[in-house]
Amino acid sequence: MRSLHTAIATILFGATTIAVAYGAASTTPVGDVEVVKEDAYGTPPAAAREAKHRGDGVVYQETLETLQKSGLLVKFNDGSKLTLGANSRIMVDSFVYAPGDNNSKALISIPIGALRYVTGAMPKGQTTIDTPTATMVLRGTNVKVLTDGRNTLLVVDEGSVSVHNKQTGEDTVVEEGDSVQISSTGINSTDEDDTGDPAVDDGLAQNTGKSGNQGTPEQRRGSERSQPSRSNNSGNSTGGSSSSGGGTNPG
Repeated sequence: MRSLHTAIATILFGATTIAVAYGAASTTPVGDVEVVKEDAYGTPPAAAREAKHRGDGVVYQETLETLQKSGLLVKFNDGSKLTLGANSRIMVDSFVYAPGDNNSKALISIPIGALRYVTGAMPKGQTTIDTPTATMVLRGTNVKVLTDGRNTLLVVDEGSVSVHNKQTGEDTVVEEGDSVQISSTGINSTDEDDTGDPAVDDGLAQNTGKSGNQGTPEQRRGSERSQPSRSNNSGNSTGGSSSSGGGTNPG
């Protein structure tokens, strides 16, 4: 009987350990909000939707969304930067980064809207952007993506991207300076080099609008005891404001 009790206790302890570890992982920020324009919101796992401000953390499996004429800039722990355009929604499906660890990876899904992603120190080929029609693996890139749920526009400003068409099964590599449309008709070259969203195409200026400037991530983290302090070194600009992210790194 004692051994049975010991086994049950061991199982319960293991389950509790897993639950605590998951809870810590789901609340530990994988990035920080650097710029908010007008209205932007985040919905962490098992939590309510809340307005996002500069300095707020972004956690694993959080959904980020913007409204009309809005924009959001997030800097992730590896130095990569994500600019989200108006009327857009993404989910941080996966983000695991440790310097020098080749198992580090990021997966961002965007069911609708526009974004720019500038890779950071994440290993090449370990950052993926997923839309309803395409899976795109980034290699040292600065890319723009626009999707309406049926078609995906990919513009590669730097680096290269491996593209898989979910509808046709077609695969290709899109090189720097090229743009493609990914849809039920295949992966087709296009002359389009902008998404039509100012935040994504031109970058975001310092915080303006309803969300306002709520201080740097360090300042806000200092007042939030549950969130550890972390340095915030911004990169240089690529096409637009200096807030929109720097040139590409290895990822």
